[in-house]
Amino acid sequence: MTIRIIQVDDDYINNIANERLIKKLGISFESVNFLDPSEALEFLSKDEQKFDLMLLDINMPRLNGWEFLDKYKSIAGKFPIFMLTSSLDPADQRKALEHPLLTGFFVKPLTKEIMLEIFDIAKLTVLA
Repeated sequence: MTIRIIQVDDDYINNIANERLIKKLGISFESVNFLDPSEALEFLSKDEQKFDLMLLDINMPRLNGWEFLDKYKSIAGKFPIFMLTSSLDPADQRKALEHPLLTGFFVKPLTKEIMLEIFDIAKLTVLA
C-alpha cells in the first residue's frame, strides 16, 4: 500500500526531512508538498485526489496553521490532519486537542517513533 501524504509547511528542509524519515522506515509513500498554505487550500479545493493524511505546520507567514484550518473547514477532506510545531506553547496544544479537524499534535522534528505513532493514529498499516 502506498501512503499519500500532503505536507503544508513553509520550511522546505523540514518537508524533505519528513520524507527521508518515512523512506528510512521503508514505507511506500507519495508526498505533495506546499510551502504556501494558500496554494495548498487552492489545490485541495480543486483536486479530487485522495490523501491518507496531512502534516500541517502552525507557524507560517501570511497564513498560519490555525488560519489554514479555518479556511479549510469549507472544503475539508476526509483524512486525518496532524499539526506540527517547533513551539512548546501549552496553549497551542490545548487548542489542537479541542480542534474538530485535527487528529493529532506533535513537536518537530519528527522522529521514527512519532512518525509510526502518526501512522498508527491514522489507522494506516505501514509495516508488515
